[in-house]
Formats: sequence, C-alpha cells, structure tokens
Amino acid sequence: MVNRRLAQLAVPRPSHPPVHRPRLVALLAGTLQARLVLVSAPPGFGKTTALLDWLDASVVRVAWITLDETGNDPMRFLASLSSGVLALARPEADLTPEQPEAVDPIQAIVELSGNLAACREPSVLVLDDYHAIASRDVQRAVGLLLERLPAAVHVVIATRADPVLPLARLRARGELLEVRADALRFTLDEARTFFAERMGLAFTDDDLRVLLARTEGWPAVLQLAGLALAGREDISQGIRTFAATHRFVLDYVMEEVLAGIPQDTQRFLLRTSILERLCGPLCDAVTGEAGGQERLDALDRANLLIVPLDDDRRWYRYHQLFADVLRARLRALEPDAVGALHARASAWFEQQGDDGAAIAHALASDDMERTSRLVAMASGSHLNAGELATVRRWLDALPADVVRNHAQLSASYAWCLLLAAEVAGVAGRLDDAERALASGREAPDLAIGIPVQLAMLRSQLAGLVGNTAEAVAQARLARELVPAGLPPPALANLRGTALSLLGVALMRQGDLAAAADAYEAALPDLRASGNALAVGRTVADLAAIALRQGVPARAAARCEAELEMGVAQAQRPSPAVWAALARARAQLGQVEEATAAARRALDLATRAGDAPVARSAEETLDLLRRRQAGTRHEAPAALVEALTERELEVLRLVALGRSNRQAAGELFVTVGTVKSHLHAISGKLGAANRVEAVARGRELGLLP
Repeated sequence: MVNRRLAQLAVPRPSHPPVHRPRLVALLAGTLQARLVLVSAPPGFGKTTALLDWLDASVVRVAWITLDETGNDPMRFLASLSSGVLALARPEADLTPEQPEAVDPIQAIVELSGNLAACREPSVLVLDDYHAIASRDVQRAVGLLLERLPAAVHVVIATRADPVLPLARLRARGELLEVRADALRFTLDEARTFFAERMGLAFTDDDLRVLLARTEGWPAVLQLAGLALAGREDISQGIRTFAATHRFVLDYVMEEVLAGIPQDTQRFLLRTSILERLCGPLCDAVTGEAGGQERLDALDRANLLIVPLDDDRRWYRYHQLFADVLRARLRALEPDAVGALHARASAWFEQQGDDGAAIAHALASDDMERTSRLVAMASGSHLNAGELATVRRWLDALPADVVRNHAQLSASYAWCLLLAAEVAGVAGRLDDAERALASGREAPDLAIGIPVQLAMLRSQLAGLVGNTAEAVAQARLARELVPAGLPPPALANLRGTALSLLGVALMRQGDLAAAADAYEAALPDLRASGNALAVGRTVADLAAIALRQGVPARAAARCEAELEMGVAQAQRPSPAVWAALARARAQLGQVEEATAAARRALDLATRAGDAPVARSAEETLDLLRRRQAGTRHEAPAALVEALTERELEVLRLVALGRSNRQAAGELFVTVGTVKSHLHAISGKLGAANRVEAVARGRELGLLP
C-alpha cells in the first residue's frame, strides 16, 4: 500500500532542472522575514518551479506537502500536517503514518505549533496546490497555525486562488510576502535563457519581445510557443502569427484553466470575452444578468487570468491569450450571439459618453447603420479636439459606399483631409456630401448644419489652391448661412469657425489687419463651443501675424497666455500654439526654449495626425539645429514687406529644389502663378533671382 502521507511530503522532482531565475530567488529570499509567503497565480505560471529553484539555492530545512481534494477532510489534512511538522522539528524521526484519529482541530494545531517550537534553524513548510482546499475547518486550522508559528518557521502556500486566510491582517503587520503573476512572468533575459537551455531555440531579442507581449510572459504558453515554432524556417513570421487559436494553447487553456469551472461561470467568461476592459455594470449589460461585479471579484480572487486595471478593482481585463481562447470558443459555440453582445456593449458605452468604445463595438456588431450614426454624431467634437487621426480611423473602418451616401460622414472626411493639408480628394468628398444632403435621407439634427460646413470646406479648399478671393467669399457665405435657433454651443461653434476661417482666408490674401479682427471676433465663440482645435489654430495665426509684423515678443506672449489658460482649465494642449511659440522664441534667439516648444508641438501633432503643424515644428527644429551647428550666426534682418502664406509656400518649395512646374503641380496652380509669386518674393526680399531669394529667406529665419 502506498504511504500517501510520505508521497505528499516528497519534494517534487521535475523531469528537467528548473530554469534558474535569480530575480525570483532574490525575491523569495524575503521568505525568512515573513510569517506567510503566498505564491498565487493562474496555472502554468511556474509557481512550483520557482519555489524549487529558490530551495535549491537556499540553506533551509523544508517540508513539502502537496495537497489534493482529500485534504478537505480535516483529519487527513492534520495527519499530513503532523508529518510535515515532524519532518521539520525532528528530521530523524520515523515518519511511518498512523491512522487518523478523531481529534479536536484546534487542540491539534496548538500541539503542532508547540512541536515546531523545537525548530532552531530556518525552516519552511510548503503547502502546494492549496487551491484544492475548500473546507472552512481546514482554512481555520491553517489560520490558527499561522498565528502560532515560532520565529524560525515560515509557511509557503502555492495556489491558483487566494486562500480564505487573514491576509489583510498579515499584510498590515508586514508578515506577508506576496509573489503573484506579475512577478512570475518571464522577462526578456529569462525567456532567452529558457528557450536556449530548455528547448535549444535561439530567438532575436525583437522576436522575443513580440512573443512576450503576445503571451504576457506566461511561462507555460511560452513553452507551447517554443514547441509550435521548433523546426520552422521563418521564426519571426511564426511568432507574429502565433495566436490563441493554435491547438497547443487551446488544449492547455481548456484542460488546465477552464476544466472544473462551473458552467454558469464559463458562460460569463465567454460572453464577456468580447470586452477589452470589464466592470460590473458593463458585464451586466452585455450578459443580461445581474451580479457582474461579484463575479469579477470572484474571478480575481481565483486568479482566473484576470488583471485589475485600477486600485479600486472596479475595472479589469482578461489576459490577452485567455481572452483570445474564450473568443474563439464563443465563435465556435455561439456564433450568432457575437454581434448581439457587441451591440449591447456599444449601447452601454454610448450611455456613458465613451464614443471610442461605443463605435468600436458597433463596428464589431456589423450594424453599419448604427455605426454610421455614432461616427456622424461624434466626429465633430473629436475634430474640434484635434483628434484627426481618430476620426479618420473611424471613417476608414466604414464601407466606402456608406461614407459616400452620408452627408455628415462625407463632410467629416473632407475636414480630415483639409486639416491634414491633403487637398486631393476633397472635391469628391464635397460632391458626395452635396448629393447625400439633396437625397433628404440625412437626419434633421445633422442636416441643418451641413450647408455651413460645405461653405467652410470650400473656403479652406480655395485657399489651399491659391484662390484667395474665393476663399474669402466662401467664408463670408458660411457666416451668413449659420441658421438661427440652434442650441447655444452648436451656434457658437458654427459662427466661431466661420469667422476663424474668414481670418485664414484674409491672412492668405495678405490683409493682416482684417484677418486679426476676424480672429479676435471668432475666439469668444470658439471658446464657448469648446472647439479646442480652432482656438489653437486661431491663436497660432494671431501669433503668426505678430511675427510678420516684426513683433515676436508679442507673438510669444500670446502663445504663453493661451497655454497657461489651457493648464488652468485642464484642457488638452494645442500643438499649433506650441509650434507658434517655437517660431516666436526662435526669432527672439531663445534657442533652448524654442527647441523644447518645437519638440512638444511635434509630439502632440504627430499623435493627433495634424500633418501641417508637425511639418511646421520639424522646420523650426531644423532651423534651430542649423543655428546651433554654427551655419548661421547673424541676427535676422527685417523684411521689406511681409510674405503672404502662399508666397512662403512657394519659397519653401523652391528651397527644396522644385522647378516652377513641379511647384505649380504641388500647389494646384498654374506655372504663371508660381512665376508671379516668385517675382513678388524677390521684390520683398530684395533678391535678384530665386537663388538669392532662398538665401535671403534663410537669413530671415523664413526657411530652415
């Protein structure tokens, strides 16, 4: 007959030596300062392996008890515990087991703790697979043992789920050492060593980083990945296509993680797997059942591959691969439910005012009508906030014909193109918007403002192709078309934007005084409507006017005041204002300050997808680099007459080596128009030819 207690006391001996992880050995060295060491993580995170590695490197006396469901019988558990205590207190004793006797568990623990008092050397009692213990009597017995442990003895519990023990009290006393999944994940160095020593595989660091990101350092799944990738010629491609649908990962998760989980919990996991982040009310909305927060808390306690996202444990997410496995299983078992689950999630996020998540789930639900409505309603505020890349991503995710047949979506796409200075394709988007508006299918609350938007867009387009008179006319038309009776924020937004675009057109026309008046008139409305993008660009243009009038200090002060106001009001910083501040400080000779501002502008503009501002910041940085390298030492001289915006564009293209014909093509104007601009530029700069004009432009800081 097998001596079961002796088998339970045997320290596991794996078929392969554990991969040495000095980082974890150093962490577990703190065991000797803790009453309890809790090694708590999901299956496959190497809990037992880490403990064996530490014990091999430590000089401690150890008793190892591997638990299973029979340990829920208090008498059997006490018998195993008694053998473990005997192994620590009197290692020379005979461990032949006796039949369990009906004893009082509390009295038994008191006696066992008294026996442990004989331990004079550091000793460790390991309770492995403690998640098998559900008995309250056994849990109470272990809690009492922890309270009565002598100083030389330490208990280590390895478990998949947190035990029902006084962890908070031990934590408050500083008597608890916790080793959780975050600590057990493989680092880059550990993964490299593991694959090389255990599997004979050599990966590049870039490949390893991709694999670690995909698996979140889950040791067991890394081993499965190694098995899947062994023998492949193209390791990099194999890593990038490694996914949770691979049979090794699916089999492992199904057998080791989901096996034994109640069916109602499995159903909850499957249906909430569509979510990138989870909270109780959201889960209730998606599953149609109450108790979502309680389930999330239980999953967290059970270490079921769920990661808390905040200290309050309100928001969670599933481990990436675990979520992928759940989604694959959901598609296999309930393919018709996926769209409905995403639709419920979208509705919940819409009620919470989270446009991004609402649109993402609407797209996943394949309900294009609902998605179109959400994007149309949200695009304006996100464009006003400068989130061009976000709106462009939403629009590109919709079928092309859906966008073309929707007036607001077509107008929003035209705004994305124009604000990024992508002229090609704008006219087609405007035609689509006109045609869709004429069809009468547009929702009335959206249709009312579209004629104003179309006039604004035409003003912008005319200005970019050099037709400044038409730009001014269309901006004035937009101002006249603003309908009465709109809600105050909508009215302020349309009126302020129309005035701001009139300022843009007048500035391009060279009428700086009138442009400044239009900008100043626009700012109150733009601020009232929360149009941060237009406010930023308007302030930046006012600063540009001050620069062209030869007063960079005034330009810098205007930008600084705007940025300070944004900080005070907790508003997102405007990349356009930072870029204008960089130009002003550059003209003032404040090189370090200008460089910092330009880098800030470039970072913000790049993240927002604001190409014109990003280019402006890059030009300023290039100019500053040239100055610091000593290629220009002389101070900027004064202009005979300020160049118009279009003349500056022509001068920049000429400086890049463009011919008159090439410049005309890029600016959508005739060659004759380019020649006229060059003649005006030469006169204003006092240059005899284009070469001198470029040199003079660099002297004046107009060019990098």
